[in-house]
Amino acid sequence: MSRKSAGGFVALLLAVAAVMPGQAQNPADAAPPDIAAPGQSDAAPSPAVVPKDAPAKPAAPKRPRPVVSAPAPAKPAALPSIQGRLELTAGPKHTITADEVADGLVYFLPKTGNPKPKPGYFNVNTHSKGFSPSLLVVPAGSTLNFPNRDTVLHNVFSRTPGATFDLGNYGPGQARQQVLTKPGLVIVNCSVHHSMRATVVVMATPHYMRPDKNGRFELTGLPSGAGTLVYWHPRAAATTVQITLPNTSVQKQRLVASKPRNDHSGMK
Repeated sequence: MSRKSAGGFVALLLAVAAVMPGQAQNPADAAPPDIAAPGQSDAAPSPAVVPKDAPAKPAAPKRPRPVVSAPAPAKPAALPSIQGRLELTAGPKHTITADEVADGLVYFLPKTGNPKPKPGYFNVNTHSKGFSPSLLVVPAGSTLNFPNRDTVLHNVFSRTPGATFDLGNYGPGQARQQVLTKPGLVIVNCSVHHSMRATVVVMATPHYMRPDKNGRFELTGLPSGAGTLVYWHPRAAATTVQITLPNTSVQKQRLVASKPRNDHSGMK
């Protein structure tokens, strides 16, 4: 074989050996490089260093809980009422003043279930040899206080059946008390000054009022059902009207003054 042929043969053998399987290769040359995930490496990550003076991370705001309002309580049904007007006219040989109707009284007596009125404490002064006020409406069981605002003695008493009392003589600056328990009209006098006179109307019902100077009135908070509406004035005969509540009609009643101003009688 010639040198040229031998050299070509050797080169052919070397080329075949380079491509034949099963020949070991350098692992470092054959293995592909490791492909790390983004941000990862074989070494453990170092903890982040936070400066001491760095502001604290604000906490996430809490969401407010929705406010659930309780349902509004149902309004109670309005109780019946009575509105109206009381008129006072002068009878034969009598005269009246423009606002004298305000001395009247209107009250309602339920047929059933009439509650007891709450007693109170009332002053009736003795002054200038007279009583002030000279007309008073009080609930049954109330206490009347009679202070002496005069410079003379007084002796307050009553001879009204069921409400008789005598407080005796007492001087200026002193006072006497009396409890009135029986419903009705009580006439109070003074034994020292016979012209002194006071009228006290003791009520067995809380449903009463005195009209204004124009005679208007309104009784509220009344019980439903049948009852008696009473109109009274110290100078007239009392009048009663049967009525069933609720009743929305406006009541109107005329009384005739047939008594002198100091005759406070005729109470129902």
